[in-house]
Amino acid sequence: MRTLIHITDLHFGKITPGAADRLEEKIRLTRPDMCIVSGDLTMRSRPQEWHQARAFLNRLPVPYMVVPGNHDLPYFNLWERFRHPYRRFQTYIDEKLDPTYRDDVMAVMGINTARSWVPHYTWKEGSISAAQIQRATAFFKKAENSIIKIVFTHHPFLPPPQHPRTYLVRNARPALEAFEKSGVDLLLGGHLHLPYTGEISSFHQHIRRGMICIQGSTATSTRLRKKAPNGYSRIQLYMNRVAIITKQWTGTDYDDAGNAEYCRTETGWKRKL
Repeated sequence: MRTLIHITDLHFGKITPGAADRLEEKIRLTRPDMCIVSGDLTMRSRPQEWHQARAFLNRLPVPYMVVPGNHDLPYFNLWERFRHPYRRFQTYIDEKLDPTYRDDVMAVMGINTARSWVPHYTWKEGSISAAQIQRATAFFKKAENSIIKIVFTHHPFLPPPQHPRTYLVRNARPALEAFEKSGVDLLLGGHLHLPYTGEISSFHQHIRRGMICIQGSTATSTRLRKKAPNGYSRIQLYMNRVAIITKQWTGTDYDDAGNAEYCRTETGWKRKL
């Protein structure tokens, strides 16, 4: 069994008072096997925001994996944004943009979907490249089929149930087809600041194998969307079962706000009703 904490969209530089300190305490109390951070550590990629994000990660008492988000690219310096878009992330956080980890229970790969430019008027949407899909395929091919395979990105592969026309990461279709063949089980993401879970096949009907999607609210930022409070997910991984507990900020603490459980079947993962 493994315990994961999934946090996303911290946005240092625009933090809900008390939330970051309490989140750190909750992680320390939970003692997960891994903390996964799916991007947007900063608000505008300013040096002081990076120092705050680095200090937060330094205080975590557990291993962690991180990918950048669109807010982690230079915002005001366009020359740097196009010439060295990931330099600040790599300087303060990690040189690896697509980190990997594997043990006898899980194989985890982070994929950087943040781009300096995409054909969208705000440039905020993300993309996954053919080269990244190939690297993911090669990584998961080396992992035993019995272990749980996890991909985490900043941009989502599954829209919120109430908003099916939400922008998804570009090239989602070939990526999901490759993930399906590679036996990927979980997809973790952020960007939308909305917490929800679901099966990929509920929207991408060409995908036949059940894969679980877990999207997170902003963990600590004041930038709330559609009245969704700050929050994060605690994920329990068993051999044939995944239990997800959603935590929600109440103003003084992160309390349980819902749970979901999925079981492994011959056709992938199905939610237990």
